[in-house]
Amino acid sequence: MTDARKLKEQASINRRTALKWGGMGLAGFGAAAIMPGRMAFAQDLTDLSFQLSWLKSIQYGGYFAALDNGFFEDQGLDVTFVSGGPNIDPLANVAAGQSQIGDRPIGPILVAKEKGIPIKVIGTVYQKSPFAIMSPADKPITSVEDLEGKVLSTGSSSRPLIEYLLREAGMSPGDVQMVPHSPDPAGLVAGQIDGYLGYSTNQGVMLQSRGFEIHSLNVSDLGVPETTGTIYAREDYLAEHGDKAVDFLAGAVEGWKWALAHPEETATLMVETYGAPGLEFEAQVAEIVASKPLIEAGAAEGGKLLNIDVALFQKIIDTYAAAGLIEGNFSAEELCAPQYIQDALARVA
Repeated sequence: MTDARKLKEQASINRRTALKWGGMGLAGFGAAAIMPGRMAFAQDLTDLSFQLSWLKSIQYGGYFAALDNGFFEDQGLDVTFVSGGPNIDPLANVAAGQSQIGDRPIGPILVAKEKGIPIKVIGTVYQKSPFAIMSPADKPITSVEDLEGKVLSTGSSSRPLIEYLLREAGMSPGDVQMVPHSPDPAGLVAGQIDGYLGYSTNQGVMLQSRGFEIHSLNVSDLGVPETTGTIYAREDYLAEHGDKAVDFLAGAVEGWKWALAHPEETATLMVETYGAPGLEFEAQVAEIVASKPLIEAGAAEGGKLLNIDVALFQKIIDTYAAAGLIEGNFSAEELCAPQYIQDALARVA
């Protein structure tokens, strides 16, 4: 960690500490002095743990913008963000009570719900997932039919969705050579594969930063609607502390609004203070710029960030059931609890 990063992180910690113990002597004066126009009186902050789906980067930029700007503190919360990673099961950590709230792509949430894990969806950052089939711009894959005879790199969990799309198009899974996945889409650059199934805001940005132009075919546009950054919470937590879920969502909405309006400043926060080591500033800026239309789409239009479209979630459940990934023995009304984000949006409107 650089000296500048240490100083910035310490300043953020000091501000949160000052707000938490604002009524005690000079700390209260300090909180009022450094936070003009904001709450100057002492308040006890409630601890809340949020389990991230992956490593800390700008895909969570809105949360860390809220943390840095004190938006969670304004809602009476002291929020800790627990990093995910390749050897971490985020859903299991939330189910076990290690964190109260978390985020995941919708697929694992549906699987967990069907297994009886008592969770509810309470918001979503990416109304339209950046999940896409990426191909070279000079040899683009523009439709499912274009996959015939091609080599496609896809993860094992995503393969049933591709097979579903092929069946819907009157094709066979054998029409496409599907090969094991790699986090790095270098095989596309080398010409070893024709298509790569991943996130246009992540691997897509990675490819373009290397000077490799791509065509991105979003799977939602092919008939597989998905959300990611989908926020979920344990049902018992919502039953007992639903007001705190509203508090969190209100702070998060404010944070995401700020982050989307300040992409370079948010990238700086992630690179210098909050993100995992090794993040590149330009790539972080490019990722949040690419994410903006996906975050502001659908139910989030008109500034209603993190909103829930229950009908969309029913379509997702039905699609996953048709693809054989779940049985689909629950409804979107059983999966979603939209009242919390609705209350949060009304608060910050």
